Amino acid sequence: MSKQRMIITDDQVLIDTELLFGMIRSAGGNWQQVEKQIEALLHSAQTVTETKTEAPAAA
Repeated sequence: MSKQRMIITDDQVLIDTELLFGMIRSAGGNWQQVEKQIEALLHSAQTVTETKTEAPAAA
């Protein structure tokens, strides 16, 4: 059975601890950098969601 590593909701990123700590290790322990990456991911997902929920332009 596959394992979910990340779930993105409207205002949250739920992330597997193995994935999170792996990201921190690969960033040389710079958790602030990883925090910014995750925040950017959430912002990107919110932008995509907002774009898809906008009403289509009138023809």
